Amino acid sequence: MKTIGKITVFVLLIALIVPRSFAQDEKDFRFTVKTNPMAALGGPIWFIIVPITGEYRVLFEAKTMEKQSIQVGASYLGPSLLINLDKISASDSSEITGINTSGFRGQLMYKFFLSRDLSAPEGFYVGPHISYATASIVNKNNESDKVKATKININGVLGYQLITSGGFTLDVYTGLGFRIKKWEYPSAIDTDFDFGTSKNTPMVTFGVNFGYAF
Repeated sequence: MKTIGKITVFVLLIALIVPRSFAQDEKDFRFTVKTNPMAALGGPIWFIIVPITGEYRVLFEAKTMEKQSIQVGASYLGPSLLINLDKISASDSSEITGINTSGFRGQLMYKFFLSRDLSAPEGFYVGPHISYATASIVNKNNESDKVKATKININGVLGYQLITSGGFTLDVYTGLGFRIKKWEYPSAIDTDFDFGTSKNTPMVTFGVNFGYAF
């Protein structure tokens, strides 16, 4: 999947460079607001291949210099639309008859734009990206009975941002970095999975967002 993601992003980048007739007509865009509704299917917190959360994000980008911009993001982490854990209940004999999933994510990216004929916030860019996400799965009958997940991503990214003359914005990026992930759970939970160990692993990141520039 990571290889497919890298191939996809480079194909998109090439496709975005070619149709210059759709690019901005010398308009001085300084801000963008972006999101990606598809993130609601699976947010940053996963258990192996199962999405624990869906992400409902808003990103705001502001031009800081001729070839630079800063982007901040805030997200609510709720149940995934793909697998809604909040609607999964155990049997009547269980002490758990329902759960609540909730959390948040914050992220920060600083972009250095490389295209000679374009100024921020359009064109090729590189820069650092960091995000912090945390979410809890809580027993509705006992709020102290919960599993908490925390994830930190630190990446160096390469991307391309297209802005049309009407302000439509498409931002595609990929990059390399590492993630720090930790699970915390009550000692009473009987499980063979080592939730409580922090794990630092290398990762390939891939992102797509779209919105409006002004």
